[in-house]
Amino acid sequence: MKTLVTGATGFIGRRLVTRLHEDGMEVVALVRTEKHGLPEGVQTVYGDILQPASLKDFGVGCDRLYHLAAMITFDVRKREDLIRVNSEGTSNILKAAKRWKVHRSVVVSSACTMGLSYSQDHILDEDAPIVEKLVKANPYMESKVVAEREALYAAQEQRVVIVNPTTAYGPGDWTLNSGTMVTKIARSSIVPVPSGGSNAVDVDDVVEGIILGGERGQSGRRYILGGENLSFAQTFSTIATVVGRRPLFVPFPPWMRRPMAGTAWIAGYIVGSRFLTPQIVGDMFAFKYYSNRRAREELGWSPKFSFRESIGRAWHFYQREGLA
Repeated sequence: MKTLVTGATGFIGRRLVTRLHEDGMEVVALVRTEKHGLPEGVQTVYGDILQPASLKDFGVGCDRLYHLAAMITFDVRKREDLIRVNSEGTSNILKAAKRWKVHRSVVVSSACTMGLSYSQDHILDEDAPIVEKLVKANPYMESKVVAEREALYAAQEQRVVIVNPTTAYGPGDWTLNSGTMVTKIARSSIVPVPSGGSNAVDVDDVVEGIILGGERGQSGRRYILGGENLSFAQTFSTIATVVGRRPLFVPFPPWMRRPMAGTAWIAGYIVGSRFLTPQIVGDMFAFKYYSNRRAREELGWSPKFSFRESIGRAWHFYQREGLA
């Protein structure tokens, strides 16, 4: 089987390319730089999803398209760029897939499009209604919602499946996406603990779900790829145990949400973090708890790694590569 992967050099994309290659697939990876570091035997082609002409005939003969290329930032000042890259880019690549006669395309979105809640008992699924006020406040979420609309529109004329990973942890996180939290706890003596929670999943479980989505997913349907729903107190405690640290955890009650979010821009500027924004900090007082029931029942997908195992795999990678 021949496959085309966009976003092949990202955290999840690189793991997907490696897995497909190890499974004996013929892999074509769309990249934008010669320094891609992908496995030998993977065919690399150079193109830009915002430039349709650059895509040429790269996907001709491919059975699958896995679309992971995306811009990731939560900066409200980057809203236009986010929507252009994540929405227009999705539209362009799916139009190309139709022209190439790709049998099935898998668009990798995010579970953030399901929204969030303020109750740990409220578990969100693929049928959760879109809250426009929440979408407008989060430019990354907005870009993913619009991108999914492009995918669903394309699904009227071709086979397109959407998968929605939650927060992925594990080896291969070179740019410290989820790893920022891990390394922060590993270096800190005092750690503030917001009152909310989130869902965590291993990167290789996500890769398995992406592949199963291409094999068994129903066109025009979304599938949450999520592992454990954990409070931030549970998340931080597990990370600290795995990395061998015992920082002082300081609980931050819900009423701290506004003052903490208000200082996020300054703190983000000081530490140079693209993830420290008022929206991100505010969301840590809410709950991103998701159900993976649909993926289990329709894809036959089931997470293999516990959160603790995933953090252990990630920590070993960070230490080995000098990122810790």
